[in-house]
Amino acid sequence: MTREAATSLELLQHWLVAVSTEPDGAARGVERASALYGAGTLAELENVVTPGPRLSALERLGIYNDGYFARLVECLRDDYPAVSHALGADAFEDIARDYIRTHPSRSPSLNAYGADFAAYLRTRRESWLPFAVELARLEWALVEVIHRETGAALASNALAEMPPDAWPRVRFVPKPALELLDAAYPVNAFYQAFRDELEPKLPAPAPSSLVVHRVGLVVYRLELEPVMRGLLGDLLAGKTLGAALGELERRLAPDELAGAQANLPAWFGAWVAAGFFTALELE
Repeated sequence: MTREAATSLELLQHWLVAVSTEPDGAARGVERASALYGAGTLAELENVVTPGPRLSALERLGIYNDGYFARLVECLRDDYPAVSHALGADAFEDIARDYIRTHPSRSPSLNAYGADFAAYLRTRRESWLPFAVELARLEWALVEVIHRETGAALASNALAEMPPDAWPRVRFVPKPALELLDAAYPVNAFYQAFRDELEPKLPAPAPSSLVVHRVGLVVYRLELEPVMRGLLGDLLAGKTLGAALGELERRLAPDELAGAQANLPAWFGAWVAAGFFTALELE
């Protein structure tokens, strides 16, 4: 292949990508691509794309343009099925297409394409979006923990094998496949009702916290009471056990603290058994 032919092929490839990914359709894509690359105008289109027996050159290009956006909408719907249900299929598709316009795909892999969807929803003005934003955060957490490493689970007796005087200086190392979420809505309850095909309605605000994590091939969602969330959040943030327990004492009234202290062994046992942590470190 000559240098001129290679250059011509490269320009044609860029031209076809520009036409196929144009949000306003193939015809508008041809206009913009021809201005960028100096060829392939609507008037000379059949010199670039051969028409078929049933479809014109522009209609054939339209298949690629339609398919590009349909595939990305499908990708977003796969990652955010509960958000799609909450908004309705048509509204979700309109919003997804707007997202695609402002967030064109930049990678051969679509695994991370929807990463900014919750942040994008936050920029819109519709009244129901605060809930949709938080539901999207939950659904993206589910996607993320699927693709992260789980790490080796901490042994159930790891803390007991340390000298008791070292316990206040212990840090719990969380596994990568774990996310702690706080929401102003009961997003986990809505998501579970959606999974159970109960046709849930948009809920009223009600604070909630949960952990999303993976064990093997299974993803779990665990709702947390406020006291549990505070302690676990401090540990996941890297505070030592002594500092986290000190924060717990400062946050709670005496009667609440007594109840929390009685539950501590059960909480830690459940968190370790669920594989929340992979190792212990000493400060």
